Amino acid sequence: MADDGEWSIRVDGEACLMSGLCMSLAPDVFREDDDHRAVALTDRSAPDGRLLEAAEFCPAEAIAIRDLTTGEPIEGSG
Repeated sequence: MADDGEWSIRVDGEACLMSGLCMSLAPDVFREDDDHRAVALTDRSAPDGRLLEAAEFCPAEAIAIRDLTTGEPIEGSG
């Protein structure tokens, strides 16, 4: 996992199954919207292992995290 730079966070609301895993791992980053789908409260973050876990274990693979500098997906994220 890269420890410097910044990550972009994207949640595919259409794919979200609302397992709630992302909200339990990082409640300061993810919340439920009015349509009962997970959304990210921000579109960027410093590297954070909780976000990587949320993306890696999302049952719908609805969370994508990319390195903002390179545009490359962060290993382990959808």
